Amino acid sequence: MFRVIGAMMSSLLLTSASTVLFAQDTEIPVYRGANIVKSKPVEKSYIEIPLAKIYRSGRGWEPKKIELVEGTAVQTLYKIGRNVPMETVEEFYQEAIQNLSDVEMLFTCQSRSCGSSNAWANNFFNDYLLYGSDSSQSLWVLRDQSMHYWVVYLNRRGAGDIMVRIDEVVPSGNDLGINILAQLNATDVPRIRRFLSDLETLDGLVAFVTSEADNRSAIRVGDAYIEEIQRTLNPSELSSIRFINLANMGDSTYGSHRVIFVRDSN
Repeated sequence: MFRVIGAMMSSLLLTSASTVLFAQDTEIPVYRGANIVKSKPVEKSYIEIPLAKIYRSGRGWEPKKIELVEGTAVQTLYKIGRNVPMETVEEFYQEAIQNLSDVEMLFTCQSRSCGSSNAWANNFFNDYLLYGSDSSQSLWVLRDQSMHYWVVYLNRRGAGDIMVRIDEVVPSGNDLGINILAQLNATDVPRIRRFLSDLETLDGLVAFVTSEADNRSAIRVGDAYIEEIQRTLNPSELSSIRFINLANMGDSTYGSHRVIFVRDSN
C-alpha cells in the first residue's frame, strides 16, 4: 500500500521540506455503530503477523506460524452493542474483506479452528477485552501488493458486546528519512483524535490529506477535512502538526479521503 509517489509528487513535497510516499484506497471499513475503545500506534518495532492457529508452546501460547515484520502499526479496538447478531458482524467483515482489491489472504479461521480465544486475547493481542467463546471468534490476515498487512480479529465477550480488533501494519523500508505512522479515513475524526492522543511525541509530525472533488474542487474538500480535524486540536497540537493538502494530485492508487501521518526524522 505504501510506496514513493514519484517525481512530480516528490518534488512538491521536497520543496515544502518534506518527502512522501504512498497509500491506495484499500481500507477495511468500520461496522456501523461500532465505537472506538482505544487506538494505539506502535513505532519502529518488530510486529508478529499470525499465519496459523494458536497453540500451547512450552509454558506459553503462540501461533504455529508467524511472520516477523519490522515496521510501524496502528492497533485499534472497536466495540459493537450486545443486541447486534454476531453473524451480521461476521458477514459484514467477510464481505468487506472479499471486496478489497489486490490483496492476498494469508490466513483465516473461524470458531474453534482458530484455537483458544483466551490465548489470542491474553497471549497474542495482550488485550483481555477480546476474550470470548472459542466458537464465536473469527480471524483474517491480509497483505496487499506493497506488503501492507491487516490483522482482523473479532469475538463476542461473555457480557455480550462484540469486540473487533484491526491492526494495520506498515513495514519499514523507505529511505527518505520518513517514519510512516498511520493512514486513517479523513472523516473518522474520533479515531484521528485517539491516534494523536496516544502518541508519545508530536515532534516532526506531518499529516498529508488526500481527497477527490464532489460539488467542490478536490482542494476545497481537502481544506474542509483539515479544518474539521484542526477544530478538535488543542493549541499544542495545532502548533506541532503540519498539515499538507495533497488533494487529488497523486496517482489514483494512492487513495482518497485519507489522512496519512508520517514523522519527518530529518
